[in-house]
Amino acid sequence: MSAFSLRAPSRRALRVWGFALAVASVISPALPLGPLFAQPPMPLAVLWAAYGWAAEDENNWRAPLVLALLGLVHDAMSGGPFGMFVVIYVSAYMIGRVAAVVMSAPNLISLWGGFIVTALLTIVIAHFVVRWGLGPRASAMAYAEAAVITAIVFPLVRPLYMSATQSMRPQPGARR
Repeated sequence: MSAFSLRAPSRRALRVWGFALAVASVISPALPLGPLFAQPPMPLAVLWAAYGWAAEDENNWRAPLVLALLGLVHDAMSGGPFGMFVVIYVSAYMIGRVAAVVMSAPNLISLWGGFIVTALLTIVIAHFVVRWGLGPRASAMAYAEAAVITAIVFPLVRPLYMSATQSMRPQPGARR
């Protein structure tokens, strides 16, 4: 064994880094760190987490609860009414559960396509939620820009949120 041998990080370590990135993407825009950390252009890592947890069949209460808490933190940090990002993030999880099954081929294009669909549908939801929370003249354009940037960068961060095979849940028609 060589002194310079490197091991791939464990699945658990990658998930911890992914969660830390999601938290940082919620908190950093509110800190006085300059325009680089403003949203946009900083991606919304919580969308990556929502899709990854949905695709990995996080079939328990923890994933939606963590997403709701991150949404509340994002609402508080952005100064907006409470509930807007909660709705967006939890709906991203629910959309991701469907998109992960529909885009079931375990390859990057299918995974990316499922995430793009999830991001685009959250933009539609954000359009209505922002108008509901901030008034009829409010725009979700900043969220849309951040979601598009998030979708473009997804292939680079996928290992932090998803394993190489898209979903652990059985696919329709698959034999056991």
